[in-house]
Formats: sequence, C-alpha cells, structure tokens
Amino acid sequence: NGLKTRPSLVRLLHRQLLRRYDAFLAIGKANRRFYEANRVSPKQIFDARYFVDNERFATQAKTLAGERQGLRHSWGVPPQAVCFCYAGKLEPKKRLPDLLEAMCLVVSRQAPPQIHLLVVGTGELMDEARAFASEHRLPVTFTGFLNQTEIARAYVAADCLVLPSDFGETWGLVVNEAMACGRPAIVSDRVGCGPDLLESGVTGEMFPFGDTAVLAARIRSLAEDPRRLERMGQAARGRVITEYSIEQAVDGTVAAVDYVLAQRR
Repeated sequence: NGLKTRPSLVRLLHRQLLRRYDAFLAIGKANRRFYEANRVSPKQIFDARYFVDNERFATQAKTLAGERQGLRHSWGVPPQAVCFCYAGKLEPKKRLPDLLEAMCLVVSRQAPPQIHLLVVGTGELMDEARAFASEHRLPVTFTGFLNQTEIARAYVAADCLVLPSDFGETWGLVVNEAMACGRPAIVSDRVGCGPDLLESGVTGEMFPFGDTAVLAARIRSLAEDPRRLERMGQAARGRVITEYSIEQAVDGTVAAVDYVLAQRR
C-alpha cells in the first residue's frame, strides 16, 4: 500500500514492474494511492475492495449473541467489564506489547473504568506477553489459537477490536471480521485498512503508531461509554457489509476485464 515511504530504487523497480500491466485491482484507498504514486493512470485502477465472508460472520455473531455472557465467563471476563480484543499472531509487527502497555496506563490511573483484554492467538511473543501481564496484574485472558470456525466467539464476547500493528499490516482482515460481527475497532495509523474502514467516532478510532498514551486514551474513552461502542459497532457492520463485500470485488474485477478487452479491440 501507499502508507509506507520507500527508497528511490525500490520505487523505480515498482514502476518498472507495474508498466507490464494494463489494469489494476485496488483493495482499498492506500493500495490505490500506491498505484497512483507509481504513475499508474487512475483510469486503469478499479476498486475490488478487500473482504471476508460478511454473511457468515454476521450470522455466527447473531447465533452466538445469546451465549455472550457464557463465553465471557469461560474466559474470565467480568460481566460488567468493557472487553477489548486482540486477534492475530503474537509477532513483532502486530505490536501486542504496545497494547499491553496502554492497558497498564489505563488501569494505573485514578478511578479506571472496568476493562478486560482478550488476546486471541499464539506466537513468539507469548511468553513475554504473559510475563508482562502477570507482572503488572493486568486484566488479560490469553485464549490461544482460535480457527475461523471459532473466532466469532471472541468477537461476540468482546466489545471492540484493537490492532496496533506497524506497516507490516498491509490490510488487517481481522478488522473486517470484527466489524461484520458488529464490533468497532481501534487501529494504528499504519494499518492498511484504516483509511477505508475507520471513521473516527463512527466505526472506531485511530491512533498514532507506537503512541501508547494516545492508545490508552482511546481505550479509556470508549470504555467509559458502552452505548457509544454499541452504536459504533452497528455502523461498522453496515460499512463492511455494504461496501467491502464479494459483490463489490466481483464488480471491480469484471470492470477491469472489460477495460482490458476494450483496449485490445
């Protein structure tokens, strides 16, 4: 995508490569920006927005809604706590330590809201993350790996997704998944889907990458207003279901094929 600044030689190589193609499918705004920055004509770019199986996730969330308190209890989430969810590999690019530090800042302040963190996934940072959470007595549950048939359980148990990743997160499909389940998200400004899916105060919030103080402020603000979280979740679901779907991707792909065929007649 076009969020990351690249060396001149890399940009030159990209331009040489892209000249070999007649049409381009842009999965989102930052991807389109990448093409345009490499001198691709806007008329050659067609929107094929990145999507998940929205219907499956929405259906699973609706089915599981009645089990929400049971799911939370099974993971040790207090009934009245506002639960934030991290879903992904526990690897450096996803910056789970930033989220744990932000949680530490929230709970250490005077009169903190009742919050909980659900960490879904496994990876090389697991031991470090567990040690930090234990040392600082953070309200965190590590669920381990949940596959695609199980992950909706975590989104239903939670109230908001958090993805603090660096530029390595070229999109972040877990945001689509959570939103299809009716959950808003907080993401860093280096996450590729941010310009598309995150509208501040409407479908979620963004924060400057690595700024744990601002991330903590975002978490605290949302935790203090659960009804706002619910409204944002409904708006988030509407955003992905109507605009980031397989139908949209098919339309963009067909338009690109039609364009290429027309150019060769």
